[in-house]
Amino acid sequence: MHGLAWPSDTRSILSGGCLDVALEHHEAIILLVKNKHIGSAFALVRCVFEAYIRAVWLHRCASDSELESFQNEKFSKKFDDMLSEIEAMEGFDAGILSEVKKHWWSPMNSFTHCGNAQVARRYNGMAIGPDYDEEEVFEALRFVGTIALLVVGYAAGQVSDMTLQQSVLKKIDEFSKELASR
Repeated sequence: MHGLAWPSDTRSILSGGCLDVALEHHEAIILLVKNKHIGSAFALVRCVFEAYIRAVWLHRCASDSELESFQNEKFSKKFDDMLSEIEAMEGFDAGILSEVKKHWWSPMNSFTHCGNAQVARRYNGMAIGPDYDEEEVFEALRFVGTIALLVVGYAAGQVSDMTLQQSVLKKIDEFSKELASR
């Protein structure tokens, strides 16, 4: 994101800001995991997904009045409505984002809002403290890593940087192969 020649129209700036937030949260998740603050890292997973969805919606779907509402903190668009509008567009019409939400929204909410998914991982049978399964941590990192790649790919499309887009596609391919070999 940094150093890209970003368009200066409101729609692009708002979308780009959301993409940048998603990448910052992604980086924070990695730092939190490295420092063994897994619960806090898991709490940010939903934020990465939401920032990506909001970026695409602001850029491709929002009306001018919705952009203004967003800027004035009077934004009331429901997340499911944003997803529906995004998935009505070519390139997003496979329904993958809705499937992600369908399967992962409840756990993402629970981790973000200190629900049972978060609290249940605080007791190992003897003491209270973080007790996260290594596979769960890997799964969360894989998920936010995938979203981060989508974010960078989308950003590259916004600025028409074909070299960056090709680089992202190559990373996605490498990432897919790595996951398949696990």
